[in-house]
Amino acid sequence: MNTKQLLALTLLTTALTLNAALPKEFTLTYKQQANSLSTALANILYKRGIEKEKALEISKDFTSENEELFTLMLHNFINHSSFTQEQVLEQLSVMTLQRKNINLSSYSSLVQLSQRVSKTVLDDDQLKILELISQKNSTLRKVFA
Repeated sequence: MNTKQLLALTLLTTALTLNAALPKEFTLTYKQQANSLSTALANILYKRGIEKEKALEISKDFTSENEELFTLMLHNFINHSSFTQEQVLEQLSVMTLQRKNINLSSYSSLVQLSQRVSKTVLDDDQLKILELISQKNSTLRKVFA
């Protein structure tokens, strides 16, 4: 085996090994994650009795501004809050049905969403966390602008 073949075989083996070792979430692109957000919201709406096509249309309208940015900001919110993805998606599906838009870089919108999900008044620590999340999401919005 010559040097080129050995190098090519080593690279191929490394790529296959690393690809299998990476978590599934890591290998998804932001576009795939964004599409899965629209699909997840549409599935919740479909379970509530809305036609599949209409549910997908409504969910895409809800995240239409910039779906990739919305997904990143939503992940930022979920990762830094005490809520599960299911809880947040359930509340977002309600807002989707009501055709209410949400600005995930706005502190007041994050407080409103958090209170709707938790159904309780937030304490000072939670409010500080939401302030940090809104700052991070504002930075993301500027980067994507």
